[in-house]
Amino acid sequence: MLLKQQRQLIATGLVTQEQISDAMQGNGGKKVGLLLSLLAQDGVDVDATLQALAKIYKVPFIDLEHIEIDENLVEKCSEELCNEFCFIPVAISAGEMIVAIADPMDYAGMDVLQFKLGQRVRPLFSNPLDIQKKIRALFTGGDGGLDEVVSDLEGAGGDIQALTDDEEGKEETDIASLKKGAEGSPIIKLVNGIIMKALQMESSDIHVEAGEKNSLVRLRIDGRLRPVMKFPSGAHPMLVSRIKIMSKLDISNTRTPQDGRTRIKINKKSFDMRISTLPSMHGEKVVMRILDKSGLSLSLDVLAFEKTADKRIREAIARPTGAVLVTGPTGSGKTTTLYSFLHHINDEETNIVTVEDPVEFQIKGLNQVQVNAKSGMTFAAALRSILRQDPDVVMVGEIRDEETAHIALHAAQTGHLVMSTLHTNDAPSTVSRLVEMGTDAVALSSCLNIIVAQRLARRLCPKCKKKVKPSAEMIEKYGIPADLEIYEPTGCEKCLNIGYKGRCGVHETLYVNDRVRQAIAQAVSDQELMLVCREEGMYALFEDGMNKVLQGVTSVAEVTRLSIAPEDFTFQDRIDADGSLMSLGQAIETRGQGQLVQKEDAAQNTILLIDDSKSIRSLVGFILKAEGFDIAEAEDGRKGLDLLKQAMPHVALVIVDYDMPNMNGPEFVQEVRRQSKYDDIPVVMLTSRHDEDDEVLGLDSGADDYIIKPVEPMKLQARVRKILKMYERVRQAQQRQA
Repeated sequence: MLLKQQRQLIATGLVTQEQISDAMQGNGGKKVGLLLSLLAQDGVDVDATLQALAKIYKVPFIDLEHIEIDENLVEKCSEELCNEFCFIPVAISAGEMIVAIADPMDYAGMDVLQFKLGQRVRPLFSNPLDIQKKIRALFTGGDGGLDEVVSDLEGAGGDIQALTDDEEGKEETDIASLKKGAEGSPIIKLVNGIIMKALQMESSDIHVEAGEKNSLVRLRIDGRLRPVMKFPSGAHPMLVSRIKIMSKLDISNTRTPQDGRTRIKINKKSFDMRISTLPSMHGEKVVMRILDKSGLSLSLDVLAFEKTADKRIREAIARPTGAVLVTGPTGSGKTTTLYSFLHHINDEETNIVTVEDPVEFQIKGLNQVQVNAKSGMTFAAALRSILRQDPDVVMVGEIRDEETAHIALHAAQTGHLVMSTLHTNDAPSTVSRLVEMGTDAVALSSCLNIIVAQRLARRLCPKCKKKVKPSAEMIEKYGIPADLEIYEPTGCEKCLNIGYKGRCGVHETLYVNDRVRQAIAQAVSDQELMLVCREEGMYALFEDGMNKVLQGVTSVAEVTRLSIAPEDFTFQDRIDADGSLMSLGQAIETRGQGQLVQKEDAAQNTILLIDDSKSIRSLVGFILKAEGFDIAEAEDGRKGLDLLKQAMPHVALVIVDYDMPNMNGPEFVQEVRRQSKYDDIPVVMLTSRHDEDDEVLGLDSGADDYIIKPVEPMKLQARVRKILKMYERVRQAQQRQA
């Protein structure tokens, strides 16, 4: 504002020379600082002053409060450019960009702006405070209440004071009382405003990140970070100090990371907050995790486990001994899942002791121990002491090292139920991780009850999710039926235009039965163990996620973001009558039964393959299909016997593995030969055992042939043809005699 314009404004009687002088002292040297300071002076009528200035400038005035800005216009202007010239684009007319600007008399600045935009500019005068609010709203999703606080910071200059130390004695920080007692402190207002904004948006974490010119506040909402505001970097050290005072940290220490806790109350509702600071290039980064006790539900029913997995989990945690492990990345809900397990078995007759770092929620009936590395209270040290406290159930927050793993798994073998977490990508890799830590594979197989890997997927907003047909890419990649209806996000006011609201668990539940236990003891690879578990009814993370896609809970994009599809995954023959995705084991069993049903009127042309290795079944099946045979499959002797009973009229020959869980090869053959109705069905034993005694045992049990792995295709085909011809000649001879 030039001297001539100042005199004209004084002549209107709306402001005085003293008010302009005071504003000049506090303008901070900014282009629009004088006007901002003047409008903030006591006794100044803001609306009348702005209208008077518009007449003095001979430029139309525009009120931005109810103006909607076209997103295409915003894309032409960067946030830095808008802040530099304090303007906001309003419209395009006759090749000119109409802008709301705080200083339309800055002709040199207007020329630079036109050059940077690459087109002519027509200015409209507007309140600089409204322009700054609009910039924050458009570029960082700003909030009106926080904008007011940020404006105070930008105009406060030397009025901002360091916080006093008398607040350190408060163990509990009451937001209402802080607001009442700190009306004159922009820093306290800003901290309280950020926290309240996070609670309103149901955020789990608040990130305050220092920048060279501005600091950024981001909120983690449903697992994804969302920027909400920026504030001057000059206020960053004081904001961090305020947070440190709330959490009783050392405000003088800015060079090393610190961790603390605080508790706040809003409307008689308590929230725990976990604070972490980390020195960075331009200042300390602060992360505040919000722990809402009132929103914590510890019922197993709300964890959204698949039916079979839910049944297996309840059985595993009800056992008196063994290990129950939950695995996944940080923030995937592992601790909440463990708390739910403990809550389910918690009663007056059970001594439950936990060792955690940190104790996130205090739960009635649990003896919770906090790890303190400085005093020597590590996970391993605490665990040794806990085992002398006569516990029934022990929960270890995390198995981080070999010593903790050894003590925890030894406790699981000696009469205790042990629960813990690890950081691995999936359930099968948890086994190899523990083996790498020095755990014996055989000992591990004997003490494991169950392993649950989990992720948190965003739930589709129930208000705005829309039905769609699968894309051509989905149909080709995953075999999704083209007529299947799935849901996708849209975005509405309730979900902040994100399309998602809340989160649900996606799980991989590795239940340790006899077959899985044998595979673990044999130290098979992660891929082989994954295949065995899927054949035993486990849903991989991707499969469980896709099941929730079919239920309309989440989207395909969200599932593919969190997990990777198994190599052999397809929807083909995997969707049951209820519209749910079957596990691989269910699909194999259903497919085998279906193949046999289709052959009701056909002659004996089916070969039953019984082997616990899917790869062997696939290889042998491929070889025999080339000879024109139909194939039915089973993964152990017991299931093979059941399948043989159902399909006996159509089975021409059985090929059975020697080593299998539940019922091995010799036991299967003996059971078949005990029943005369199977006399016309030849049995071939397929095995990797080369010992002569094993071959004798197999043949003595009633097998017609004994084939050593690895399989040689042509030799296998020839021996199958030979055995079938031999049985056919016997049948013909019997018919002639009859």
